[in-house]
Amino acid sequence: MIGRLSFLLVGGITLAQLFSASGAPRAADDAVVFMYHHVDDTTPASTSLSPRDFRAQIEYLDREGFAVLPLLELLDAIANGRPVPDKSVAITFDDGYRSVLTTALPLLHARQWPFTVFVNSEAVDSGYGIYLSWDDLRTLGAQGGTIGNHTVSHAHLVRRQSGESDAQWRRRVRQEIAGAGARLESEVGPYAVPVFAYPYGEYTKEIKAIVADLGLYGMGQQSGAIGPSSDFLALPRYPIATGIDLMADFAVRARSRALPVHVVGDERHLAGDGEARPSVELALDDAEDVRSDALACYATGQGRMLVEWSPRAANQFTVRPDRDLGTGRSKYNCTAPSRSQSGVYYWFGYLWMRRLADGRWYDE
Repeated sequence: MIGRLSFLLVGGITLAQLFSASGAPRAADDAVVFMYHHVDDTTPASTSLSPRDFRAQIEYLDREGFAVLPLLELLDAIANGRPVPDKSVAITFDDGYRSVLTTALPLLHARQWPFTVFVNSEAVDSGYGIYLSWDDLRTLGAQGGTIGNHTVSHAHLVRRQSGESDAQWRRRVRQEIAGAGARLESEVGPYAVPVFAYPYGEYTKEIKAIVADLGLYGMGQQSGAIGPSSDFLALPRYPIATGIDLMADFAVRARSRALPVHVVGDERHLAGDGEARPSVELALDDAEDVRSDALACYATGQGRMLVEWSPRAANQFTVRPDRDLGTGRSKYNCTAPSRSQSGVYYWFGYLWMRRLADGRWYDE
């Protein structure tokens, strides 16, 4: 699956230990990771949550007795099959905007809650006012924060530059990640963690292999909970922004569990030329508490998708949209209710990227 895992350390364990012979991590409890960008009323709605709504979510987690854990501690526990507290969550912020310090930190620090900020080192080095400085990040670290890797330049890693060979692309991607890691060690070493967040949530199995080779956990932006069946090189997080801020929706996400599935066959995330309705085949690994009869899958901007159960294997199913995906990033989200816990859903998200009809990449 991914080479050179045996000697790669991740949070004190080797990446090889994350996987059993079948390619899945050993059994552990489930947890949820939330992802924020801005906590601000004046920034773009697609990457922002108002301070009022952020406060409401923090107060909900507090009131309902959620265990807010350090991200690395949470990932290490699940990867190693150690139990985590019931209703465990971790809080993360991408890009390192100033509102993390000015707005989010007071609410988190008052509760002694940990959090992780993923930064691209070039933005911090630039001194541009909307981003946190290295001094700011050290302040966050001293008050319960950890700092994760988000590349040097926040590049679209999946995209090849003009005339770039495969070897050149791989070297560039590696330098984007390793270069940022070295900068973090230099500036915020005690607070740096071996966790990498993919810019824009975009990845392929080739990029995941580089992340593995660098000894990092990888985190995407597809929805879902983290559990024994999760891919520790592309872990799900729930993106929270305007439009995904209703408390009822937030509560469902916070209480969700990882749908225990794995991809059957080749893992792809980039749709081929002319492939407008890509499908993915999944296998349900452990359906004891999963109401598979009520499993439903949804595509970005489309609603419910077609789910076809395999006649060859009772636990395998294929999902495909019944309309063309738009260009850009799309997510397939599959959910199924728990048999034992009312209102609790198992959740799995899958990333697709689709270029323009002429093969060019979509604008961001």
